[in-house]
Amino acid sequence: MNTESTSLFDLAPKRLQWLATRQAVVSENIANADVLGYRAKDVQSFASYLGDADRASGLQDAEVVEADVLASPNMSGNNINLEEQMVEANSTAGQFKVAANLYRKAYQMMYTVAGRR
Repeated sequence: MNTESTSLFDLAPKRLQWLATRQAVVSENIANADVLGYRAKDVQSFASYLGDADRASGLQDAEVVEADVLASPNMSGNNINLEEQMVEANSTAGQFKVAANLYRKAYQMMYTVAGRR
């Protein structure tokens, strides 16, 4: 990853897209918590996503992978831990809120500096 040319305005949309994909995957895990044989999923790390995004043009969804789950599957073969998934959903929502607010504030600052506010 080339950190020299990375700016908030380049990084923030990528972070928001990665978090949106992660929230969708966590929601899918929660929705399928009672499905026989369903395996928990997660998304690639953000660092890995940045590397892929630098090579691709435009924003794209993060790669969905099978989650590393410490708990063994239950009798139905399902390895979803609802408490863990709820914590992940809450954490992802909080991270999204922080990133979106930071992005918004940066744009407000740019407009203020440009004299448009």
